[in-house]
Amino acid sequence: MLDERAYIIIQKMLERPFIEKKDLQKQTSLTQRQIDYSLDKINTWLCSNRYKPIILNNHDQLSADYQTREILLKEISNSFPINEYILNRQERVKFIYLLLFLNTEYVSMNHFTTALKVGKTTIMNDLKALEVNLMEKQISVEYNRKKGYQLEGAEFSIRYLMMRMIFFDLNEDNNTQLLDHFLHTNQLDEYEATKKTIVHLLKKHHISFVENRLTEFIYSFLFIKERLKKTRINTVSADKFTPLKNMKEYAFSKELLQSFQYDKEEGIYYLSALILGLSMGETSEKTADYDTIMNLVEHIRNRFESFSGIRFDHPENVAKQLYRHFRPVYYRLYFRFPIVNPLGEKIKKEYHNLYRIVHETLKPIGAIFGSDIPEEEVAFLTMHFASLATTLHDEKTKQKVALIVCPNGVGSSSITYTVLQSIFPEFRFLVPIETSDIEKMDGQYDVVFSTVPNIRLFYTKKPVYIVSPIMNSAEKYRLIRDVYTEIGSSFFKLPSVEYIIQIVEKYAKITDKELLKRELYKYFVINDNISLEKDQYPKLSEMTSPTLIQLNMTANDWQEAIAVSAKPLVKEQRITEEYVEKMIDNANKSGPYMVIMKHVALPHARPVDGVKQLSIGITVFKDPIFFDNHASKPVKYVFCLAAIDQERHLNALSQLVLFLENDDFYALLNNSEDAKEVYHYICQNES
Repeated sequence: MLDERAYIIIQKMLERPFIEKKDLQKQTSLTQRQIDYSLDKINTWLCSNRYKPIILNNHDQLSADYQTREILLKEISNSFPINEYILNRQERVKFIYLLLFLNTEYVSMNHFTTALKVGKTTIMNDLKALEVNLMEKQISVEYNRKKGYQLEGAEFSIRYLMMRMIFFDLNEDNNTQLLDHFLHTNQLDEYEATKKTIVHLLKKHHISFVENRLTEFIYSFLFIKERLKKTRINTVSADKFTPLKNMKEYAFSKELLQSFQYDKEEGIYYLSALILGLSMGETSEKTADYDTIMNLVEHIRNRFESFSGIRFDHPENVAKQLYRHFRPVYYRLYFRFPIVNPLGEKIKKEYHNLYRIVHETLKPIGAIFGSDIPEEEVAFLTMHFASLATTLHDEKTKQKVALIVCPNGVGSSSITYTVLQSIFPEFRFLVPIETSDIEKMDGQYDVVFSTVPNIRLFYTKKPVYIVSPIMNSAEKYRLIRDVYTEIGSSFFKLPSVEYIIQIVEKYAKITDKELLKRELYKYFVINDNISLEKDQYPKLSEMTSPTLIQLNMTANDWQEAIAVSAKPLVKEQRITEEYVEKMIDNANKSGPYMVIMKHVALPHARPVDGVKQLSIGITVFKDPIFFDNHASKPVKYVFCLAAIDQERHLNALSQLVLFLENDDFYALLNNSEDAKEVYHYICQNES
């Protein structure tokens, strides 16, 4: 019988053809003793099922043959009996919540001990742990003799936590064992049977889901439909739901719930809202909400261009891609539905400059919904913009053909496509597909990259690599090594960082081994043609100077204000006069896009319009200048940007965003008469 730790180790092993035990320890946060114990347990299980065990070679690398990998993948894909799975404490806590979620009449201690096969003391400790988790949403577990154990709190919050719990298991852990175990032991409708009904109705009503969101919806529905029969939502006004009645999502929800003997309008509305928060937006359909949401998308795109200094060549295509993602975001924010982004922290770390800019871009959108945009949503949009802002130059002859399988949606697939192209520039990458489309491929590819493990991938009989859409340098290094070790390359050999470290230690003292490792990883995986984000990009202080800072200036109108702010850059031959004209021309055509926040403008044009050197000029005017015809956008601080490409200025702009949120910075700009003082402040305070 395999436990959670064994499943974690199996999943990590399946991501690569082989893995060093040291790497496994680091990635799982397990000790060597824990790993050895779990490996013994896995191998005993394999041998009992007549499969070859996992082996450890002379280089301390773990690997398994094809048949063993296939059976391990089947195991973590729930192909084995559900009742073999052993719940840990965290899973027991979730199980208890789901049990209370479904049973609103009477739940006793006996229900818990029988279902979980543990003692009363263990259940009491699990209940205490659950109550701590529920406090944030003001939900509690109450007990009395008449009702037994009950969930007390706002019904919307109770459902919210159930869905977030499900989304977390499906995204963070990529594990349905607990959910399937619960459905089985409580004799609820099974996933696969329900999926057939849902997929049939989705096709009938022309509603599209990305693969992972569909899985989230099906599992959520299996629990929600049971609770709809017993509870009502009293905290949400009807006027938020009634506009949904004429939408196809409402018709779908009504037909789906009727097939499960439920026809109350309140539940149909609720399910309609949930579908809108999970399904994809389609620009080809001019739905009743199209203009409202597309206007917000255009607003986001314009603000992003203003804040980032990036001007998209095909803004209409950018808007279409963003719309597909943002329509469900709109409804998640409107109805307060949860989302789990398993790459959230990684995106913030790997694309921290872009994340800051996107975060600032979205602030007015949050105000519309009366709350800040959740970090998970900001991270998803950062991933979209990272892909959209990357210019690919692909002129090499391709050799190997690579297939990308990504069930996570257009944002994840786009960034995965972009990152893999940068790592393997000699490969020809096919357009990313979902898992369900694998059988439709004709096999004319050499290697498969996937963001999640799936048994179907191994039936392709091609090398399979499990990758994250967001990879740091060490992960890229390991992927390059694994791919070229297996498929071979006549021109490529990746040095061993560990071996280099050993050589250096023989002859020199290393003051920071981990930092040296990170630098070596970056060096070995760098590609000059494509790089989405680099820590070494210039700081704000490196893009400006005292000679580019002007204080107490005057101008008669916004055109003159732009010309004044650009004058030092023209004088130092950092930009041309044509670039200044283009900035003014852009504003005339597109409106005051350059006003990025109250009193602040960031005029810029494209690099090809006359940029000679990466720069930012800073100009402070004595009196505000109005940047539109309605006198609604007075500007006092103008930051004239000259970018040489789509990326190298992002680090400086992300730092500028932080300065623009600091009252001390404005006070200095207003009161200082010395450009050197302003420049010194920037140098001392930039992150």
